[in-house]
Amino acid sequence: MVRIVGIDPGINGACAVYDHGTLESVHDMPVLDGQVDGGALGKLFEEWLPDMIVVERVQPMPRNGSIASFSLGMNFGVILGVATALSHPLITLRPSDWKRRMGLLKKPKEASRRLAIELWPVHAPMFRLVKHDGRAEAALIARAYAFQAIHEENSHQ
Repeated sequence: MVRIVGIDPGINGACAVYDHGTLESVHDMPVLDGQVDGGALGKLFEEWLPDMIVVERVQPMPRNGSIASFSLGMNFGVILGVATALSHPLITLRPSDWKRRMGLLKKPKEASRRLAIELWPVHAPMFRLVKHDGRAEAALIARAYAFQAIHEENSHQ
């Protein structure tokens, strides 16, 4: 298994470091002037030395309005740009893919928080508030990718 950074790219999103089956840490998305702070994010990536960065793939959400969709798309672009500039391997996962792997398809964000607390009770304080759903989802995105990688590795043996 590898050192994975899972990312929920929203402005209230987060990054989670998942290494050899263990959730090491969870960090709120670094933000500056209402957008992802690419410089701060790059420093985190350099500190964490991920083998893989896994970002939730964003898509336009007309019901959220064009400004919100544009902002989310900008944040997604900053994350991809920073990871690419630092030559970190990168993959994007559709929400439906990682949520299916985690048994969360068509469930509310609250279910993500509850699952994160169940999986990582030592980190439960990091997920205790409703606004911590981005933290939970970042951790679950990393775990979903790790499970996918293990499954693919086993199927090639």
